[in-house]
Amino acid sequence: MGFRQAGLINTFHRMKFFENVLAEKTRIEKAIKKYGNAPEHNFWWYYCQEGEGQKDVYIEFSDGAGLLTYEEREQKRVTVFASPVAPPERRVPIIIEYLERVFQSSRIEKVIFELETELRRELLKKLPAHMKARAINYTLVWPVYNFENFDSKMSGKHWKTLRKERNTFYQNHRVSVVKAEKYKDKEALHQIIEEWRKKRGGRDRAYFFPYYNFIDGNFRGATEARVLVVDGKAVGINSGWMIPNTNRFYGALGIHNYSLPDLGDMLYLEDLMWLKKHNYKEADMGGGEAALTNFKNKFQPQSFYKTHNFSVVKC
Repeated sequence: MGFRQAGLINTFHRMKFFENVLAEKTRIEKAIKKYGNAPEHNFWWYYCQEGEGQKDVYIEFSDGAGLLTYEEREQKRVTVFASPVAPPERRVPIIIEYLERVFQSSRIEKVIFELETELRRELLKKLPAHMKARAINYTLVWPVYNFENFDSKMSGKHWKTLRKERNTFYQNHRVSVVKAEKYKDKEALHQIIEEWRKKRGGRDRAYFFPYYNFIDGNFRGATEARVLVVDGKAVGINSGWMIPNTNRFYGALGIHNYSLPDLGDMLYLEDLMWLKKHNYKEADMGGGEAALTNFKNKFQPQSFYKTHNFSVVKC
C-alpha cells in the first residue's frame, strides 16, 4: 500500500469533515489566508458551488491545511475543488490521505481533480497501487498577463484590428461601466448568464449555477465586479479577486450575452485596461480549451500554464 496502517489510522483521527461550510467560514478563510495558492481559493466562490445535487464538504487536517470539496452523492463521486489549501510539500500527501479515507466507504467510488501539470505528475508517481488515475478528461490552458508589458494604448501592428474594433464600438454605442454590487436588476444579470449559456461554442466545460449563485450573493468575495452597459442595457460582467499569497489577480468571470459584434473583445479589453489602470501587477484570466485559448492569445499574455481534469478510483 505504501503506507503503514497505524499511521493511516492516526491520520484519519486528525482529519475532520465539515458539511456546513457557511458555519465554518472563519475556519476555511483562515486556511486560505495561510495556505491559499490557486485562483479558486476564495471562500465565497467555493460556497457558490453548492446546489443542483452538489454538497460542499470542507476537509481539515491537523496542521490547518484543507481540501475544498463537494460531493455528488447520487453519482457516488467527490470533486476536489481547485488544488489543496496547503503548503507545496503537503499537497500530494493530504490528497492521498483523503483518498485512503473516502475509499474506505462504499458511498464514494470516484474522486475528481483539476490539478496543474506538475502537481498531477507528482500525485501519479505517489499514488498507492490500490488506486488508479484515469486518463485526462480534458485540459485547460490559463493565460497570465503582466501589466508592466501590457500596452493599454494598443499601439503597433499587432493591435491594429482590435484597435479598429474598439474605436468603432465606442463610436457607435453608448458604453458605461457600473459597479456590479450596485446594479439593482439582478434578473438582467441572470439573463446575461442565460444567453451566454445558450450560445457557448465548442466543448464547453462550464457549470452555470455557481454564476447565478454569485450574482444572487451580490458578488461577495470579489475585489472587482463590474457590469458593462451598452445603449442602456447590461450586456457583460467582469469580476474577480486576488489569488491568495500572490500579487496576481484572477479574472474569474468574463461573461457576455453575444448581443453585439465584437462584444467579447470589448469586455476582455475593459477588464485588462481596468486592471492596468488600477495598478494590478499580474492577472490570471482563467482556463479554457482551444477555442478560448486562441481568443485570449490575441491580447498578448505573458505566459500560459495548464490544468488537467481527471479522476481517481479504487482498483
